[in-house]
Amino acid sequence: MKRRLMELLTCPRCGGGFELAIFETSTTGDIEEIEEGLLRSSCGTWYPIVQGVPVILPNALDIYGEFARKHADRLPQWEFSDEEVRRFEKEKKKTQDSFGFEWTVYSSVRDERDRGYALEGGLSPEFFKGKLVLDAGCGYGRHSRVVHEFGAEVVGIDLSVAVINAKRITSDLPNVHIVQADLFEPPFRKGTFDLVFSWGVLHHTPDPRRAFEGLTEFVKDGGDISVKIYRRKPTSAAFLESAIRAVTLKMPLKLLYNLAYLAVPVNGFYWKIGRSIPGLREAILSVVKVDRNWRIAHIDTFDWYHPQYQFHFPMEEVESWFRECGLADIVAVPSLGVRGRKPEMCPEQIKAEQIEAEQTES
Repeated sequence: MKRRLMELLTCPRCGGGFELAIFETSTTGDIEEIEEGLLRSSCGTWYPIVQGVPVILPNALDIYGEFARKHADRLPQWEFSDEEVRRFEKEKKKTQDSFGFEWTVYSSVRDERDRGYALEGGLSPEFFKGKLVLDAGCGYGRHSRVVHEFGAEVVGIDLSVAVINAKRITSDLPNVHIVQADLFEPPFRKGTFDLVFSWGVLHHTPDPRRAFEGLTEFVKDGGDISVKIYRRKPTSAAFLESAIRAVTLKMPLKLLYNLAYLAVPVNGFYWKIGRSIPGLREAILSVVKVDRNWRIAHIDTFDWYHPQYQFHFPMEEVESWFRECGLADIVAVPSLGVRGRKPEMCPEQIKAEQIEAEQTES
């Protein structure tokens, strides 16, 4: 963790900043990293820093038991009750585990592909340059890498232990920060970011619309938000996917990961013959993901069948989320996405918010 991140982080419980206790540091070139330590807020809540990543979650010590054992004599009493941890894990542990598994077994850097993905919809690298950006659901960090390359300072957050890989592949980048945190409770002040993006993530949350509405609060006035979400499928394809997922969700992750290799020969057949035969083409696309790179076909097929939550939306519905949150300049993006801008507040609105904030503080 770089010290600069301390300027951005806040406690999800009280909204206050953190005090930093450093246990171990490392240096790569001119970059100092806090490898292990504690973040403690004014309300008494604390969170560990593990392998250079702040872990702002109620079940942090369950995930990183080795950290707790190693530093047992330095750690205050854990502030989260067993009931709070159980409640959190009931809703989110399966998602946390399955994506942690996925982005640990697969963490290949594919910058060229991801550059194209980031620039869809007419964007240029200049759009990102100089901005403070939140990558909401960063996985193993591939989009954070690319957006940093475009000149942005990026904070990537993810629920899963994929953040350890994200930290690894961005460790040489001075303006990338990785945090393990909940998308529904980002540990930052509202109105912090010039751009918030969440690509291929919201549809894997328990309530995609609520997640989206929450993220808009962290966009600065005049800033942008961009999301990419699964589009609704035809009824027959949706029924088939649901039927298969009813089985795959009960499978151990390693078994499902190995079964997903069945997509590889189907993928090869698709590109040689299947895509040119109407009916067969649609049948193949309804059960596996295809790609010119067989490894991506495999991992994308696995990604289709393991998540606990998987929602599909008409693009018009996603656009309506933007309008109902008061966003402007709404643009539909070819890869199942939408972006929009948070309007600048007029002076009267700014004054009213300042008065409200002062009254709240007093």
